[in-house]
Amino acid sequence: MLTAAPLLSPPPRCHVAAPLSCHAPTQQAAATADRGLLLRGAGSPVVKRAPGGGGGWLLWYQCGARVALATSTDGLRWGPPVEPDPLVSSTDWWAFDTAAVRPSDVLLFSGTDASARRGFPSSSAAVYWLYYSGSTDERFGSPFPHAAAEDVPALPGLAISQDGRHWARIEGDHHTGALLGVGEEEGEPRRGWEARCVAAPKVVLHTEGDLRMYYHSFDEMSQRHAIGLARSKDGVRWRKAGKVFEGGKVGSFDKGGVRHGHVVRDRAAGRYVMVYEGVDANGRVSIGMAVSEDGLKGWRRSSELPILRPSDEDEGWDGTAVGSPCLVQMDGAYDWRLYYMGVGRGGEAAIGMAYSEGQGLQKFEKCDAVLM
Repeated sequence: MLTAAPLLSPPPRCHVAAPLSCHAPTQQAAATADRGLLLRGAGSPVVKRAPGGGGGWLLWYQCGARVALATSTDGLRWGPPVEPDPLVSSTDWWAFDTAAVRPSDVLLFSGTDASARRGFPSSSAAVYWLYYSGSTDERFGSPFPHAAAEDVPALPGLAISQDGRHWARIEGDHHTGALLGVGEEEGEPRRGWEARCVAAPKVVLHTEGDLRMYYHSFDEMSQRHAIGLARSKDGVRWRKAGKVFEGGKVGSFDKGGVRHGHVVRDRAAGRYVMVYEGVDANGRVSIGMAVSEDGLKGWRRSSELPILRPSDEDEGWDGTAVGSPCLVQMDGAYDWRLYYMGVGRGGEAAIGMAYSEGQGLQKFEKCDAVLM
């Protein structure tokens, strides 16, 4: 069943940073504290290259309790938010997303692929599938709930669009309209590793009829976040496959748990790569990386160190935490961009970018933010 996503009066707009250029780091960086910064007042980036080969870029991101959209010609300089807001909280009292929605992933299907998928209108244009997290708790409108993160309920949802702006929700099998519930697939009581949430659904189309959703939840037994897997044949009905990745050993940067795992298929190596938030024993959040040959099991850390840490500058825009990673493989097989959310000392969230060029994903550098 399709239900139209309500369009409410737009809130005060998110702030947009001055135009930026990105190049290899130099000794004369113009704004060290702003290195990597692309967009202020924004979180949870989902970045895709626009269909059709025109070179454009699309960015869906969290702005307060709703999802906003910005566009770019190069993936660096982003325009103001598109109006109206693409997705806002549901007005259905029984729904799982009445307080806040947060983008998690977007799949783009061509007209041929989209029209072949059951239940969707035939079109020569692209069709967008937005997987998102929704909650009935207003705290979910904060990009980083910090200590309260494990207490905020959230479930995964799906919406579709033919232009990336106007969305129709797809009701899942859960009684709230979500795609999945917590601890219910095998009749288990609401306890254990998925008792509180199924959050941040990142979806990979492995082959036709084999879609994989990576999500995180809070394990009450270990008292830390972990990443789980669900599988689907049509992208709407999902079956959980269990936990696939957990926090690291004592003293590691992700000892306190792992969450927000974004998985992509590496064209050059033919394996799967996951970038994720790692929480240390003190609650500090960095970004780590893991790899798997089949994307199902055997996930192993590419390094015992994070690929991206919070800035060393006290006043840096990402000096408190970095997370919500979104990995994009560029035209060069070994060239990657890592879009991410940073939080500064004052608690403001912003979106930035780091890159890896010809290094086999071994090292990421924040782009120099040169204010034009």
